[in-house]
Amino acid sequence: MISVENFKLWYGDFQALKGITLEVPKNQVTAFIGPSGCGKSTLLRAMNRMCDFVGGVRHEGSIAIDGRDVFASDPNELRVAVGMVFQHPNPFPLSIRDNILYGPRRMRRISKAEGDEIVECSLRDAGLFDEVKDKLDQSGLGISGGQQQRLCIARALAVDPQVLLMDEPTSALDPISTGLVEELMLSLARERTVVVVTHNMQQATRVADRTAFFYLGELVEEGPTKRLFSDPREQRTQEYLTGRFG
Repeated sequence: MISVENFKLWYGDFQALKGITLEVPKNQVTAFIGPSGCGKSTLLRAMNRMCDFVGGVRHEGSIAIDGRDVFASDPNELRVAVGMVFQHPNPFPLSIRDNILYGPRRMRRISKAEGDEIVECSLRDAGLFDEVKDKLDQSGLGISGGQQQRLCIARALAVDPQVLLMDEPTSALDPISTGLVEELMLSLARERTVVVVTHNMQQATRVADRTAFFYLGELVEEGPTKRLFSDPREQRTQEYLTGRFG
């Protein structure tokens, strides 16, 4: 689904990514792990061109999603196909219903009946409908943090993306909410490609089919999660997994 070929990226004079080559398979969960500042979030954000919003960024190499060059695509169309969920919940200061319909309404005119269907389906896919079905016209800021994060996931799902990028989506959540979001990742990967950045290595073992380890802007090692954690092939991977650095 996602093909990264010799991808390099600079913020001004600082090189954040150094020749990354990586294949992300379709309908699986792929985790990016590594210490802070290693480039994993930068690569994630490059996949739907969030780095366009940062001044002084330049890049070389290619990223293709479903065969389409990311940097030759219309960025608005790209961000429909490639949804993003951030570290901290960021619902809009709108009702739960209007949060969900924000994206679809920007794409086309939505009838009330179609809107109701999109809202229910998106919230069900995010495992949230039963908890908020009587609060749809209340503010999305008035629900708990874990519910807000699942609302943001539902908002991303409302435009039916092929890929969902998740940048440390549970780091601000309590253990119960974290478990719900992890279950959601596994469920979503049945029909979508999920890429998650996480500092929680136990989380990677719970949810990811494949894991990629980054260090100082380099992709050190990538492979099936069980194999990478039980039998890492690179010394730096082994040292990171055993807590010797990072």
